[in-house]
Amino acid sequence: MIRKYKIHSHYVLIPITALIFSTLVAACRGGNPTPLSFQTINTATITVVNPTLTSFPGQTVIPTVTPVPPTPTLTPVPVSGSDSIGDPYAPELGNTGYDIQAYQLRFQLDPSRAFVHAKATLNGLITLAALDRLSLDFDGYGIISLQVNGEDSTYERHDHKVWIDLPSPLFQDQAFQISIEYEGVPPQTPSPYVPFVRHLGLYYPGGTIFTLSEPDGAHRWFPTNNHPLDKAIFSFELTVPNGYIAVANGSLINQSDHSDGTSTYMWQHPYPMAPYLAMLAVGDYQLIQGRSPAGVPLRHYVYPDLLDEFTAAASVTGEALDWMAELYGTYPFEAFGFVTTRQVSLASETQTMVILPETGLNEETIIHEIAHSWFGNWVSLESWGDMWLKEGFAIYTFLIWQTRNNPENLDYFMQERTQRLLNGEWGAPLGDLPSSSLLGTETYWKGAVVFHALRTEI
Repeated sequence: MIRKYKIHSHYVLIPITALIFSTLVAACRGGNPTPLSFQTINTATITVVNPTLTSFPGQTVIPTVTPVPPTPTLTPVPVSGSDSIGDPYAPELGNTGYDIQAYQLRFQLDPSRAFVHAKATLNGLITLAALDRLSLDFDGYGIISLQVNGEDSTYERHDHKVWIDLPSPLFQDQAFQISIEYEGVPPQTPSPYVPFVRHLGLYYPGGTIFTLSEPDGAHRWFPTNNHPLDKAIFSFELTVPNGYIAVANGSLINQSDHSDGTSTYMWQHPYPMAPYLAMLAVGDYQLIQGRSPAGVPLRHYVYPDLLDEFTAAASVTGEALDWMAELYGTYPFEAFGFVTTRQVSLASETQTMVILPETGLNEETIIHEIAHSWFGNWVSLESWGDMWLKEGFAIYTFLIWQTRNNPENLDYFMQERTQRLLNGEWGAPLGDLPSSSLLGTETYWKGAVVFHALRTEI
Protein backbone atom coordinates (compact mmCIF):
# COMPACT_ATOMS: atom_id res chain seq x y z
CA MET A 1 0.00 0.00 0.00
CA ILE A 2 1.24 3.50 -0.67
CA ARG A 3 0.20 6.93 0.42
CA LYS A 4 1.50 9.81 -1.61
CA TYR A 5 4.84 11.21 -0.43
CA LYS A 6 6.86 13.51 -2.67
CA ILE A 7 10.25 12.11 -3.84
CA HIS A 8 12.81 14.17 -5.77
CA SER A 9 16.13 12.34 -6.01
CA HIS A 10 17.85 9.46 -7.55
CA TYR A 11 21.10 2.59 -7.58
CA VAL A 12 21.64 -0.83 -8.32
CA LEU A 13 20.84 -3.30 -5.53
CA ILE A 14 23.65 -5.69 -4.73
CA PRO A 15 23.78 -8.81 -2.59
CA ILE A 16 21.62 -7.16 0.09
CA THR A 17 18.79 -9.25 -1.31
CA ALA A 18 20.07 -12.48 0.22
CA LEU A 19 20.49 -10.94 3.67
CA ILE A 20 17.20 -9.07 3.63
CA PHE A 21 15.32 -12.19 2.59
CA SER A 22 16.69 -13.85 5.73
CA THR A 23 15.48 -10.96 7.90
CA LEU A 24 11.99 -10.81 6.46
CA VAL A 25 9.77 -12.80 8.73
CA ALA A 26 7.02 -15.21 8.11
CA ALA A 27 5.74 -17.59 5.88
CA CYS A 28 6.24 -17.14 2.28
CA ARG A 29 4.14 -20.02 1.10
CA GLY A 30 3.73 -18.50 -2.34
CA GLY A 31 5.59 -19.56 -5.46
CA ASN A 32 4.00 -22.99 -5.77
CA PRO A 33 1.24 -23.02 -8.38
CA THR A 34 0.11 -26.55 -7.58
CA PRO A 35 -3.53 -26.51 -6.39
CA LEU A 36 -4.12 -27.90 -2.96
CA SER A 37 -4.99 -31.56 -2.60
CA PHE A 38 -6.56 -33.09 0.47
CA GLN A 39 -5.40 -36.52 1.64
CA THR A 40 -7.43 -38.80 3.87
CA ILE A 41 -5.38 -40.98 6.17
CA ASN A 42 -6.98 -44.39 6.81
CA THR A 43 -6.07 -46.22 9.99
CA ALA A 44 -5.05 -49.83 9.25
CA THR A 45 -5.86 -52.72 11.59
CA ILE A 46 -2.66 -54.56 12.58
CA THR A 47 -2.86 -58.20 13.74
CA VAL A 48 0.07 -59.73 15.66
CA VAL A 49 0.52 -63.48 15.02
CA ASN A 50 2.68 -65.78 17.20
CA PRO A 51 4.21 -68.55 15.06
CA THR A 52 3.99 -72.16 16.31
CA LEU A 53 7.41 -73.55 17.31
CA THR A 54 8.35 -77.06 16.08
CA SER A 55 10.31 -79.38 18.46
CA PHE A 56 13.26 -81.35 17.08
CA PRO A 57 15.07 -84.23 18.93
CA GLY A 58 17.32 -82.90 21.68
CA GLN A 59 15.98 -79.36 21.30
CA THR A 60 14.41 -77.51 24.16
CA VAL A 61 11.34 -75.63 23.17
CA ILE A 62 11.02 -72.22 24.73
CA PRO A 63 7.35 -71.31 25.08
CA THR A 64 6.22 -68.37 23.00
CA VAL A 65 5.60 -65.31 25.12
CA THR A 66 2.23 -63.84 24.37
CA PRO A 67 2.76 -60.12 23.77
CA VAL A 68 0.99 -57.74 26.10
CA PRO A 69 -1.62 -55.75 24.15
CA PRO A 70 -0.59 -52.12 23.77
CA THR A 71 -2.31 -49.52 25.87
CA PRO A 72 -5.24 -48.19 23.87
CA THR A 73 -4.61 -44.78 22.32
CA LEU A 74 -6.59 -42.17 24.17
CA THR A 75 -8.84 -39.98 22.08
CA PRO A 76 -7.76 -36.34 22.52
CA VAL A 77 -10.17 -34.13 24.41
CA PRO A 78 -11.63 -31.57 21.98
CA VAL A 79 -10.93 -27.92 22.73
CA SER A 80 -11.92 -24.58 21.25
CA GLY A 81 -9.56 -22.66 19.03
CA SER A 82 -8.41 -19.19 20.06
CA ASP A 83 -9.86 -16.01 18.58
CA SER A 84 -6.36 -14.53 18.22
CA ILE A 85 -3.58 -15.88 16.04
CA GLY A 86 -1.13 -14.28 18.47
CA ASP A 87 0.02 -11.17 16.64
CA PRO A 88 1.38 -8.92 19.42
CA TYR A 89 0.65 -5.79 17.37
CA ALA A 90 -2.87 -6.72 16.25
CA PRO A 91 -4.09 -9.44 18.65
CA GLU A 92 -7.72 -9.04 17.53
CA LEU A 93 -6.93 -10.48 14.08
CA GLY A 94 -6.72 -14.14 13.11
CA ASN A 95 -7.70 -17.37 14.83
CA THR A 96 -6.10 -20.71 15.74
CA GLY A 97 -6.93 -24.41 15.60
CA TYR A 98 -6.98 -24.69 11.82
CA ASP A 99 -5.26 -23.66 8.61
CA ILE A 100 -7.39 -22.45 5.69
CA GLN A 101 -6.22 -23.97 2.41
CA ALA A 102 -8.66 -22.48 -0.11
CA TYR A 103 -11.44 -19.90 -0.44
CA GLN A 104 -14.24 -19.98 -2.99
CA LEU A 105 -16.07 -16.65 -3.00
CA ARG A 106 -19.34 -16.08 -4.89
CA PHE A 107 -20.80 -12.58 -5.06
CA GLN A 108 -23.84 -10.97 -6.65
CA LEU A 109 -23.00 -7.29 -7.03
CA ASP A 110 -24.57 -4.18 -8.54
CA PRO A 111 -22.73 -0.83 -8.53
CA SER A 112 -26.04 1.02 -8.29
CA ARG A 113 -26.93 -0.58 -4.96
CA ALA A 114 -24.68 -1.03 -1.93
CA PHE A 115 -25.98 -4.48 -1.08
CA VAL A 116 -24.27 -7.87 -1.18
CA HIS A 117 -25.52 -11.43 -1.60
CA ALA A 118 -22.63 -13.85 -1.28
CA LYS A 119 -21.52 -17.35 -0.40
CA ALA A 120 -18.06 -18.17 0.94
CA THR A 121 -16.73 -21.73 1.03
CA LEU A 122 -13.59 -22.31 3.08
CA ASN A 123 -11.57 -25.53 2.94
CA GLY A 124 -9.09 -26.13 5.71
CA LEU A 125 -7.12 -28.54 7.88
CA ILE A 126 -7.29 -28.98 11.66
CA THR A 127 -4.01 -28.10 13.40
CA LEU A 128 -4.88 -29.00 17.02
CA ALA A 129 -5.15 -32.53 18.42
CA ALA A 130 -8.94 -32.21 18.54
CA LEU A 131 -11.26 -29.27 17.91
CA ASP A 132 -14.95 -28.83 18.65
CA ARG A 133 -15.32 -25.05 18.16
CA LEU A 134 -13.56 -22.46 16.06
CA SER A 135 -13.80 -18.79 15.18
CA LEU A 136 -13.59 -16.78 11.97
CA ASP A 137 -13.15 -13.06 11.41
CA PHE A 138 -16.39 -11.71 9.89
CA ASP A 139 -18.11 -8.37 10.36
CA GLY A 140 -21.61 -7.24 9.40
CA TYR A 141 -24.11 -8.94 7.08
CA GLY A 142 -26.86 -11.37 7.98
CA ILE A 143 -25.98 -15.04 7.84
CA ILE A 144 -28.55 -17.01 5.82
CA SER A 145 -26.99 -20.44 6.34
CA LEU A 146 -23.83 -21.89 7.85
CA GLN A 147 -22.71 -25.48 7.29
CA VAL A 148 -19.71 -27.53 8.32
CA ASN A 149 -18.97 -30.51 6.07
CA GLY A 150 -22.48 -30.24 4.65
CA GLU A 151 -24.25 -30.21 8.03
CA ASP A 152 -26.03 -27.22 9.53
CA SER A 153 -24.07 -25.79 12.43
CA THR A 154 -24.93 -23.49 15.30
CA TYR A 155 -22.91 -20.31 15.74
CA GLU A 156 -22.59 -17.15 17.80
CA ARG A 157 -21.37 -13.69 16.85
CA HIS A 158 -19.22 -11.49 19.10
CA ASP A 159 -17.75 -8.24 17.80
CA HIS A 160 -16.16 -9.17 14.44
CA LYS A 161 -15.91 -12.90 15.24
CA VAL A 162 -18.18 -15.79 14.31
CA TRP A 163 -17.87 -18.72 16.72
CA ILE A 164 -18.88 -21.99 15.02
CA ASP A 165 -19.83 -25.17 16.88
CA LEU A 166 -18.62 -28.16 14.88
CA PRO A 167 -21.32 -30.85 14.43
CA SER A 168 -18.77 -33.39 15.72
CA PRO A 169 -15.16 -33.03 16.87
CA LEU A 170 -12.47 -32.87 14.21
CA PHE A 171 -8.95 -34.18 14.74
CA GLN A 172 -5.48 -33.07 13.70
CA ASP A 173 -4.86 -33.06 9.92
CA GLN A 174 -8.52 -33.72 9.16
CA ALA A 175 -9.91 -31.74 6.24
CA PHE A 176 -13.08 -29.71 6.71
CA GLN A 177 -15.28 -27.35 4.75
CA ILE A 178 -17.27 -24.38 6.02
CA SER A 179 -19.92 -22.77 3.80
CA ILE A 180 -21.53 -19.47 4.78
CA GLU A 181 -24.23 -17.76 2.75
CA TYR A 182 -24.85 -14.16 3.73
CA GLU A 183 -26.27 -10.86 2.56
CA GLY A 184 -26.68 -7.27 3.62
CA VAL A 185 -25.32 -3.76 3.44
CA PRO A 186 -21.50 -3.69 3.62
CA PRO A 187 -20.31 -2.43 7.02
CA GLN A 188 -18.42 0.84 7.17
CA THR A 189 -16.51 0.28 10.38
CA PRO A 190 -13.49 2.62 10.73
CA SER A 191 -10.09 0.96 10.97
CA PRO A 192 -7.79 2.00 13.84
CA TYR A 193 -4.84 1.41 11.49
CA VAL A 194 -6.00 3.54 8.55
CA PRO A 195 -7.53 6.68 10.05
CA PHE A 196 -7.22 8.67 6.81
CA VAL A 197 -10.00 6.69 5.02
CA ARG A 198 -13.63 6.32 6.07
CA HIS A 199 -13.52 2.54 6.36
CA LEU A 200 -12.07 -0.64 4.86
CA GLY A 201 -13.95 -3.32 2.94
CA LEU A 202 -16.31 -2.68 0.02
CA TYR A 203 -16.63 0.77 -1.58
CA TYR A 204 -19.48 1.93 -3.84
CA PRO A 205 -18.39 5.39 -5.06
CA GLY A 206 -20.97 5.51 -7.86
CA GLY A 207 -21.01 3.34 -10.98
CA THR A 208 -18.26 1.11 -9.65
CA ILE A 209 -17.27 -1.16 -6.74
CA PHE A 210 -13.87 -1.98 -5.26
CA THR A 211 -12.30 -3.31 -2.07
CA LEU A 212 -9.66 -1.99 0.33
CA SER A 213 -8.54 -4.56 2.91
CA GLU A 214 -5.10 -3.75 4.33
CA PRO A 215 -4.64 -4.53 7.14
CA ASP A 216 -7.97 -5.39 8.79
CA GLY A 217 -10.62 -5.01 6.09
CA ALA A 218 -10.89 -8.45 4.47
CA HIS A 219 -13.37 -9.73 7.06
CA ARG A 220 -15.64 -6.81 6.20
CA TRP A 221 -16.52 -8.48 2.90
CA PHE A 222 -15.92 -12.23 3.42
CA PRO A 223 -15.45 -14.62 6.38
CA THR A 224 -11.78 -15.38 6.82
CA ASN A 225 -8.87 -16.17 9.09
CA ASN A 226 -7.68 -12.61 8.64
CA HIS A 227 -3.93 -12.68 9.11
CA PRO A 228 -0.93 -13.08 6.76
CA LEU A 229 0.16 -16.17 8.71
CA ASP A 230 -2.71 -18.12 7.13
CA LYS A 231 -2.32 -17.92 3.35
CA ALA A 232 -4.64 -19.80 1.01
CA ILE A 233 -5.53 -20.09 -2.66
CA PHE A 234 -8.59 -18.20 -3.96
CA SER A 235 -11.27 -18.52 -6.60
CA PHE A 236 -14.00 -15.97 -7.35
CA GLU A 237 -17.39 -16.12 -9.07
CA LEU A 238 -18.65 -12.56 -9.54
CA THR A 239 -22.10 -11.89 -11.05
CA VAL A 240 -22.77 -8.30 -12.16
CA PRO A 241 -25.18 -6.45 -14.46
CA ASN A 242 -24.40 -6.62 -18.18
CA GLY A 243 -22.14 -3.77 -19.27
CA TYR A 244 -19.87 -4.10 -16.25
CA ILE A 245 -16.62 -6.07 -15.96
CA ALA A 246 -15.78 -7.85 -12.69
CA VAL A 247 -12.12 -8.20 -11.75
CA ALA A 248 -10.34 -10.27 -9.09
CA ASN A 249 -6.94 -11.82 -8.32
CA GLY A 250 -5.26 -14.27 -10.65
CA SER A 251 -6.56 -15.17 -14.11
CA LEU A 252 -9.97 -14.82 -15.72
CA ILE A 253 -10.93 -18.39 -16.64
CA ASN A 254 -14.50 -17.89 -17.85
CA GLN A 255 -17.10 -15.23 -18.56
CA SER A 256 -20.75 -16.03 -19.30
CA ASP A 257 -23.88 -13.96 -19.98
CA HIS A 258 -27.29 -14.86 -18.55
CA SER A 259 -30.86 -14.29 -19.70
CA ASP A 260 -31.63 -12.16 -16.64
CA GLY A 261 -29.30 -9.39 -17.83
CA THR A 262 -26.28 -10.35 -15.74
CA SER A 263 -22.82 -11.70 -16.48
CA THR A 264 -20.61 -13.95 -14.35
CA TYR A 265 -16.83 -13.62 -14.26
CA MET A 266 -14.80 -16.51 -12.83
CA TRP A 267 -11.28 -15.83 -11.58
CA GLN A 268 -8.74 -18.22 -10.06
CA HIS A 269 -5.43 -17.63 -8.31
CA PRO A 270 -3.62 -20.89 -7.42
CA TYR A 271 -0.81 -19.25 -5.45
CA PRO A 272 -1.10 -18.88 -1.65
CA MET A 273 -2.22 -15.39 -0.69
CA ALA A 274 -2.83 -13.52 2.57
CA PRO A 275 -6.52 -12.59 3.00
CA TYR A 276 -5.86 -8.83 2.97
CA LEU A 277 -4.43 -9.19 -0.57
CA ALA A 278 -7.70 -10.53 -1.97
CA MET A 279 -9.62 -8.02 -4.06
CA LEU A 280 -12.57 -7.48 -6.36
CA ALA A 281 -13.56 -4.54 -8.52
CA VAL A 282 -16.54 -3.86 -10.79
CA GLY A 283 -16.67 -1.10 -13.40
CA ASP A 284 -17.01 -0.11 -17.03
CA TYR A 285 -13.39 -1.02 -17.60
CA GLN A 286 -11.38 -1.23 -20.77
CA LEU A 287 -8.91 -4.11 -20.87
CA ILE A 288 -5.30 -3.42 -21.87
CA GLN A 289 -3.19 -6.54 -22.45
CA GLY A 290 0.47 -7.16 -23.17
CA ARG A 291 3.62 -8.84 -21.91
CA SER A 292 6.81 -7.70 -20.27
CA PRO A 293 9.96 -8.07 -22.40
CA ALA A 294 10.68 -11.30 -20.49
CA GLY A 295 7.17 -12.62 -21.16
CA VAL A 296 5.18 -11.96 -17.96
CA PRO A 297 1.49 -11.52 -18.96
CA LEU A 298 0.16 -8.04 -18.25
CA ARG A 299 -3.54 -7.15 -18.08
CA HIS A 300 -4.86 -3.84 -16.83
CA TYR A 301 -8.48 -2.77 -16.26
CA VAL A 302 -8.82 0.99 -16.74
CA TYR A 303 -11.69 3.47 -16.81
CA PRO A 304 -11.99 4.84 -20.38
CA ASP A 305 -11.55 8.45 -19.26
CA LEU A 306 -8.20 7.54 -17.62
CA LEU A 307 -6.69 5.63 -20.55
CA ASP A 308 -4.23 8.29 -21.71
CA GLU A 309 -3.04 9.19 -18.23
CA PHE A 310 -2.78 5.55 -17.21
CA THR A 311 -0.91 4.52 -20.36
CA ALA A 312 1.68 7.24 -19.82
CA ALA A 313 2.25 6.33 -16.17
CA ALA A 314 2.19 2.55 -16.61
CA SER A 315 4.39 2.40 -19.71
CA VAL A 316 7.33 1.33 -17.48
CA THR A 317 5.47 -1.65 -15.98
CA GLY A 318 6.99 -4.39 -18.15
CA GLU A 319 10.51 -3.00 -17.96
CA ALA A 320 10.30 -2.49 -14.19
CA LEU A 321 8.85 -5.95 -13.60
CA ASP A 322 11.74 -7.61 -15.43
CA TRP A 323 14.27 -5.32 -13.75
CA MET A 324 13.02 -6.39 -10.31
CA ALA A 325 13.07 -10.03 -11.40
CA GLU A 326 16.80 -9.61 -12.05
CA LEU A 327 17.27 -8.18 -8.54
CA TYR A 328 14.92 -10.30 -6.46
CA GLY A 329 14.21 -13.48 -8.42
CA THR A 330 11.68 -14.58 -11.02
CA TYR A 331 8.30 -12.86 -10.82
CA PRO A 332 6.47 -15.22 -8.45
CA PHE A 333 2.94 -15.32 -9.94
CA GLU A 334 1.09 -16.04 -13.18
CA ALA A 335 0.33 -12.48 -14.32
CA PHE A 336 0.40 -8.85 -13.21
CA GLY A 337 -1.91 -5.91 -13.65
CA PHE A 338 -3.52 -2.74 -12.31
CA VAL A 339 -7.21 -1.90 -11.88
CA THR A 340 -8.22 1.74 -11.50
CA THR A 341 -10.55 3.02 -8.77
CA ARG A 342 -12.38 6.23 -7.88
CA GLN A 343 -12.45 8.71 -5.00
CA VAL A 344 -10.22 7.03 -2.40
CA SER A 345 -6.58 8.10 -2.90
CA LEU A 346 -5.09 4.86 -1.70
CA ALA A 347 -3.22 2.25 -3.73
CA SER A 348 -3.21 -1.31 -2.44
CA GLU A 349 -0.73 -4.09 -3.21
CA THR A 350 -3.47 -6.65 -3.92
CA GLN A 351 -1.73 -9.74 -5.31
CA THR A 352 -1.45 -9.89 -9.14
CA MET A 353 -4.12 -7.15 -9.57
CA VAL A 354 -3.09 -3.93 -7.84
CA ILE A 355 -5.71 -1.39 -6.76
CA LEU A 356 -4.59 1.88 -8.37
CA PRO A 357 -6.57 5.07 -7.57
CA GLU A 358 -7.15 7.69 -10.22
CA THR A 359 -4.96 10.01 -8.13
CA GLY A 360 -2.04 7.53 -8.19
CA LEU A 361 -1.28 7.42 -11.90
CA ASN A 362 2.44 8.13 -11.59
CA GLU A 363 5.71 6.25 -11.85
CA GLU A 364 6.41 6.31 -8.11
CA THR A 365 3.20 4.47 -7.28
CA ILE A 366 3.63 2.06 -10.21
CA ILE A 367 7.14 1.00 -9.11
CA HIS A 368 6.24 0.87 -5.42
CA GLU A 369 3.30 -1.47 -5.96
CA ILE A 370 5.19 -3.75 -8.36
CA ALA A 371 7.87 -4.16 -5.65
CA HIS A 372 5.21 -5.49 -3.28
CA SER A 373 4.87 -8.53 -5.54
CA TRP A 374 8.05 -9.74 -3.88
CA PHE A 375 7.91 -7.95 -0.52
CA GLY A 376 4.42 -8.16 0.94
CA ASN A 377 2.92 -10.75 -1.42
CA TRP A 378 5.51 -13.48 -2.00
CA VAL A 379 7.45 -12.78 1.23
CA SER A 380 4.88 -11.79 3.83
CA LEU A 381 4.69 -10.60 7.40
CA GLU A 382 4.64 -12.56 10.64
CA SER A 383 3.25 -9.57 12.53
CA TRP A 384 1.63 -6.35 11.42
CA GLY A 385 4.15 -4.63 13.69
CA ASP A 386 6.76 -5.49 11.04
CA MET A 387 4.95 -3.49 8.34
CA TRP A 388 8.08 -1.40 7.75
CA LEU A 389 9.85 -4.44 6.28
CA LYS A 390 7.70 -4.52 3.18
CA GLU A 391 6.91 -0.82 2.92
CA GLY A 392 10.51 0.24 3.49
CA PHE A 393 11.64 -2.21 0.83
CA ALA A 394 9.07 -0.90 -1.65
CA ILE A 395 10.18 2.72 -1.05
CA TYR A 396 13.83 1.72 -1.34
CA THR A 397 13.15 -0.19 -4.55
CA PHE A 398 11.68 2.94 -6.11
CA LEU A 399 14.72 4.97 -5.06
CA ILE A 400 17.06 2.39 -6.62
CA TRP A 401 14.96 2.46 -9.79
CA GLN A 402 14.94 6.25 -9.87
CA THR A 403 18.74 6.45 -9.55
CA ARG A 404 19.63 3.36 -11.58
CA ASN A 405 21.53 5.41 -14.17
CA ASN A 406 23.20 7.69 -11.58
CA PRO A 407 23.65 5.51 -8.48
CA GLU A 408 25.75 8.09 -6.64
CA ASN A 409 22.62 10.21 -6.30
CA LEU A 410 21.04 7.61 -4.02
CA ASP A 411 23.67 8.19 -1.32
CA TYR A 412 23.16 11.94 -1.39
CA PHE A 413 19.41 11.60 -1.08
CA MET A 414 19.58 9.00 1.70
CA GLN A 415 22.05 11.10 3.68
CA GLU A 416 19.47 13.87 3.82
CA ARG A 417 16.71 11.44 4.83
CA THR A 418 18.92 9.83 7.46
CA GLN A 419 19.75 13.21 8.97
CA ARG A 420 16.08 14.06 9.25
CA LEU A 421 15.57 10.75 11.01
CA LEU A 422 18.43 11.44 13.45
CA ASN A 423 16.94 14.85 14.14
CA GLY A 424 13.84 13.11 15.42
CA GLU A 425 11.44 14.41 12.80
CA TRP A 426 9.63 11.12 12.31
CA GLY A 427 8.02 10.33 15.60
CA ALA A 428 7.75 6.89 17.17
CA PRO A 429 10.31 4.08 16.82
CA LEU A 430 9.67 1.41 14.16
CA GLY A 431 9.37 -1.32 16.75
CA ASP A 432 6.69 0.48 18.76
CA LEU A 433 4.42 2.41 16.41
CA PRO A 434 0.96 3.47 17.59
CA SER A 435 -1.79 1.79 15.56
CA SER A 436 -2.69 5.07 13.85
CA SER A 437 0.89 5.30 12.49
CA LEU A 438 1.01 1.83 10.94
CA LEU A 439 0.76 3.41 7.49
CA GLY A 440 2.55 6.62 8.43
CA THR A 441 5.80 8.23 7.35
CA GLU A 442 7.84 6.22 9.86
CA THR A 443 6.86 2.89 8.33
CA TYR A 444 7.83 3.96 4.83
CA TRP A 445 10.86 6.21 5.22
CA LYS A 446 12.45 4.83 8.36
CA GLY A 447 12.22 1.43 6.72
CA ALA A 448 14.00 2.71 3.61
CA VAL A 449 16.72 4.35 5.74
CA VAL A 450 17.30 1.05 7.58
CA PHE A 451 17.69 -0.86 4.33
CA HIS A 452 20.08 1.69 2.89
CA ALA A 453 22.18 1.63 6.07
CA LEU A 454 22.30 -2.14 5.96
CA ARG A 455 23.27 -2.17 2.30
CA THR A 456 25.96 0.44 2.90
CA GLU A 457 27.36 -1.63 5.79
CA ILE A 458 27.46 -4.75 3.63
